[in-house]
Amino acid sequence: MHTVQLLLKTSKYERHEIDRRFHALAHLHNVCVKHARKCMIRLQHDKRYAELRQLYNELVKKEKMSKEEKSQKKKLAKQLAACRTEQGLSKASLEHYLKVCGKQFSKLLSSQQVQAEADRVWCGVERCLFGNGKELHFKKLMDFDTIGGKSNKNGARFDLDAMYVNWLGLSLKCYLPKSENSLSYVWESLKGKISYCNIKRLMFSSGWRYYAEIVVSGAAPTRVSIGTSTMGIDPGVSTIAGVSEDACVLEELAPNAIQYEKKIQKISQSMDRSRRISNPNKYNEDGTINRSNRDPWKYSKNYVKMCRLLKSLYRKKHAYIVDSHRKLCNKLITIARYFPVEKMHFQALQKKATETKRQEKKTEVKQKDGTVKVIQKYKRKKRFGRSINRRAPARFLLELKRKAEAVGGVYAEVDTKEFKVMNTLQGYICNSRPRRFGKSITANMLTAYYSKGCDSQDLFAGLKISEASDFKKHLNQYDVIHLDIQLREYDKA
Repeated sequence: MHTVQLLLKTSKYERHEIDRRFHALAHLHNVCVKHARKCMIRLQHDKRYAELRQLYNELVKKEKMSKEEKSQKKKLAKQLAACRTEQGLSKASLEHYLKVCGKQFSKLLSSQQVQAEADRVWCGVERCLFGNGKELHFKKLMDFDTIGGKSNKNGARFDLDAMYVNWLGLSLKCYLPKSENSLSYVWESLKGKISYCNIKRLMFSSGWRYYAEIVVSGAAPTRVSIGTSTMGIDPGVSTIAGVSEDACVLEELAPNAIQYEKKIQKISQSMDRSRRISNPNKYNEDGTINRSNRDPWKYSKNYVKMCRLLKSLYRKKHAYIVDSHRKLCNKLITIARYFPVEKMHFQALQKKATETKRQEKKTEVKQKDGTVKVIQKYKRKKRFGRSINRRAPARFLLELKRKAEAVGGVYAEVDTKEFKVMNTLQGYICNSRPRRFGKSITANMLTAYYSKGCDSQDLFAGLKISEASDFKKHLNQYDVIHLDIQLREYDKA
């Protein structure tokens, strides 16, 4: 599957009509969320479901299960699914419920478009029931940007010959790109079978713009030459390093994303000031929100304008990051076809440290009276949340996987706990990791082991490496050149 996005040429009446349909979609979505939340509350108070779930969890925790236990696990899974269905928590139940609610909007939304929105709510329910989701949330009208579809025979129907989208009384003309390269690529992409068509809207400073997102079966056409070698990828928080037999790549992810961050921060501060001026009674004396005040919020015209500008900046930032990632993926694909990638969990790196600990290093602090006090500073709790938000390294790996598999390549995640980078026969190692991940310690350890200028037998004594048969064979036997590129002071020749 691949998608083709075309701009729609809309009149004032058509824009008003499409806005009405997004209003109807937002209403149906929140109605479905309210119904699903009630069903989940009933399920939580179901004693039989709680007992079955406890038995199921006890079986799952076992490392090895007998045949009887496996069959019992399947029976419990079926009974749990039956309990959820009784409470109305199934994909079919939500689709049926929203189909009945959507009859009042039959002139605005088709039955399949209503079902597609019910499927989105069901995805959220699945995260709460089986994943790490905590609660279903309602959505604002501004957060809805897509009206989905299921087939090209219902709802928004794309006519390839006329280049129109016919949608319940609306005939929307599609713009084609002006450049020859883009135009030829669009026509080549539309050769496959059209599965369905989504209506999408994006916020610009002048207002909403509407697009037809056409989903076509088959792989997307490629415009880049494919490499043949294998490239190992070492993903970091802000950089990506790749090493193959013929090339070595070290690239910064989305280097100009910080420009959008500064603009977003500036507009957010202006919006906060405007909101405080328009609603003085909604805040306490210390600046916090007064929760006891139930009056409706008031927004000025300038605030609404800045809100649109803020959403437009978020769109530009997202588009820039995705475009930057895809260009870098194309560069890597021209070099290699097979990509072993270190397995990373960026969500864990994004969170703050839970425990408050002190540093082992002692620091001398000079006080006002001239005395010196020795203290141990606290370790920073901040980690890589802001950098991950700005660089989106997980999105880059997702794009690389998609592009590699589309051209017949292989994307494989490697668990470094099982495959150590130090246990390799390769002549060159590129160790690109974020700050405080042990790069300098690893380099210093190698220097201490191999260098003739060190006597490190006592240093490694008692460690696992000292038990190796060839431990003393390589210990302090080589000339080692250790360059620290972080130092800025060099002797001038």
